Amino acid sequence: MVKISKFGEDFLFLALRIDKHIKGYIDFYFGPEKIKKTVENESISSLNKLLSDNNALLNELGAQGYNKERERYLEKLLIAMKTSIEILNSTEIPIEDQFLQIYDVPLKPVNESEIKSLKDEFDKAYPGPGSLEERMNKYGIRRKVPEKKVFELFKKALDLVRNRTKELFLDILPKEEKIFIKLVNDKESRQKIKWTCYNWYLGNFASRIEVNPSYHMYWTAFLIFTAHEGYPGHHTEFVLKEQKLYQEQNQFEHSLLILHSPKLIITEGIGSTAINVIYSNQELAEIGLTNFCPDPSKDDPLEVLIAQNNLRGKNSLFLYDLAYRTLIDKYSNDELLEYGKSLELFSEEEIRNHLKRFSSPVYSKVAFMYELGSYLIRNKYGAVPSIKNFQNLLVNPVLPSDLIE
Repeated sequence: MVKISKFGEDFLFLALRIDKHIKGYIDFYFGPEKIKKTVENESISSLNKLLSDNNALLNELGAQGYNKERERYLEKLLIAMKTSIEILNSTEIPIEDQFLQIYDVPLKPVNESEIKSLKDEFDKAYPGPGSLEERMNKYGIRRKVPEKKVFELFKKALDLVRNRTKELFLDILPKEEKIFIKLVNDKESRQKIKWTCYNWYLGNFASRIEVNPSYHMYWTAFLIFTAHEGYPGHHTEFVLKEQKLYQEQNQFEHSLLILHSPKLIITEGIGSTAINVIYSNQELAEIGLTNFCPDPSKDDPLEVLIAQNNLRGKNSLFLYDLAYRTLIDKYSNDELLEYGKSLELFSEEEIRNHLKRFSSPVYSKVAFMYELGSYLIRNKYGAVPSIKNFQNLLVNPVLPSDLIE
């Protein structure tokens, strides 16, 4: 039985009350049901009341008897929550300061030479006649999986990455953990923004992964998606933090995921790095050809797939850059479409979907999370973190600033 102090209850009340102002602010919650029900049934709290409650928690934090690491972690979360309230209350805060206060790392522009260099890498990795855009489109058409096959292949990939994770991380997962797969179309999805797949953590060591079978389902991506969302990515992290921190140590702050907080950078960094930990580029290509490619004789040879796998995840830099031009440089939609098309990596539909995310009160900064999270982990532990270092990220509370040397 988890025991939560008055301070912990007040922390959870505050987060849930902010969520009533920003729908989706809390991605998941499995804390005490009575707290959730109380907030659901009460009137929406004023912003001044939320700010007062937040300041009280900051003032009381030092008297709770927590160790320095946990106190610092909670302080960062409370500062993030306070900043979100102040933004709602129309307090003037430069967006760079907002970002630092909410996510615990500074926001910086991308060097244009990095974008050009990375685009050149894609140009070489996807050979053939025509422009890069035309080639990428041909690859997409050739590798697209029929909708009727998506569930079967997603389940197959999930089983493979789960087994591999259990081989590498011995006895790490509780026996009760489970993932449900649900196919959704654009109308059924809980969000108007399109996602290829999305993990909804349910608590009690269970996740539901919603999969859109009509959106970017290529046979080359199944292992990457399932590692990111499932094993050893989001699901694995959430299960272990629920077990080790919430259930065993009464750390209430791990019974929910606040999207506007430092935790999201670590979570997306874990998800983006997960595939590197369990498979080499060559293994990924070989398993993909053997298990998911409908006809290996008609696709690229192994060495081309390996070169393409070398670039996996790197397109997050392009999304970071596009988000920066949207939110910081204030490009118009027409300018963003023109710039996005100039990269030759995204269709107009994809670009417009990303622009929807950037205009969302909840998801506007998510594009920064993938690149920042994977960069911080890579910078601290290398492109392929050791099992020990990755397990530390999965199990322990880590702040983005902890990974900056």
